[in-house]
Amino acid sequence: MSSEQSLKRIWASGPFDLEGLPAAAEQLIPVLSNVLRPVDEGRIPAGVVALKGEMGAGKTTLVKALCAAWNVVEDAVSPTFALVQSYLGQNRTIYHLDLYRLKNEEEAWDLGLTEYFDGDELNFVEWPERAPGILPEDAVLLEVDVNGLHVDGTRELYLSIPHELRM
Repeated sequence: MSSEQSLKRIWASGPFDLEGLPAAAEQLIPVLSNVLRPVDEGRIPAGVVALKGEMGAGKTTLVKALCAAWNVVEDAVSPTFALVQSYLGQNRTIYHLDLYRLKNEEEAWDLGLTEYFDGDELNFVEWPERAPGILPEDAVLLEVDVNGLHVDGTRELYLSIPHELRM
């Protein structure tokens, strides 16, 4: 997904508080299953989800809620310092990348981060704006917006897909 690529918003969660995050994740799963690479009914889809939101918006907490909804046993944690975390669920690996600490897009290429996108895994990429050129053209964008203060403000999720992607 390049920064100049045209996106079409296809889904919005409506406002919810942090306690409502698991329910929002449950609503999001069938939508993600429709737009990412198909797999068996009810299983974790494959593809790349670019997660965009300001610091403290709840991107990692959202990944944690999605992993829990997919019955992933491991607890999802922030990959900020490790760059990549991986979790196994339903015979599919979920990679969780955080590009916040990258100096530039070249560093992402040098680290070989694009190799995570080559297989049949699910990839969540936080801070995709740090290296937009590494994301595949069929990556979808999931935005986490905060209304009010981070601590007690409501959140809204917005899912957008490339115009070329068919549902």
